[in-house]
Amino acid sequence: MSNNPAVRVALDHSGAWTEITESVPTDTVLRIQASDLREGQQARARARAEAVASGKDADSVAVFLDIEIHIADDARTARREFAASDAAAVPASIRYVGTPSGLAGLIADVKAAEVADGVVLVPVGGKKRPFDKVVDGVVPWLEQRGVGFSYSAVESVTGVLPASRVLAS
Repeated sequence: MSNNPAVRVALDHSGAWTEITESVPTDTVLRIQASDLREGQQARARARAEAVASGKDADSVAVFLDIEIHIADDARTARREFAASDAAAVPASIRYVGTPSGLAGLIADVKAAEVADGVVLVPVGGKKRPFDKVVDGVVPWLEQRGVGFSYSAVESVTGVLPASRVLAS
């Protein structure tokens, strides 16, 4: 039975991806794309069943679901910016266009519904600094719900620290 650790979060930057959450290492990490949450859930179930069939614990595999993102302070702005971008009309995986808190809620739901153990956030829509809203909005929201982040990883990928870690002098 799973001990249900917190959701894991990674950021895709220039084709490479870096996990920014603190987590217990797993034997196998699998990154998937899915057209919907059910497809992701089925892929995770298959990966866990294969681990068990090979004599491993189901929790020895961590499945990360790609989520294409474009976020802004409000949903209307996010949709407008995204519509004006050159992003592909058909997403490669799940796509989220909206607010940081909405994205954070989706990430939490992905874990709660056992769709995936973690997510890889893939920016779409042409933002120059695609992860500023993740650092300022998504990270604090998830932290308040028990997700631990590696601030050195966050800073190395985004160039900034979450506000919760910026100390006043």
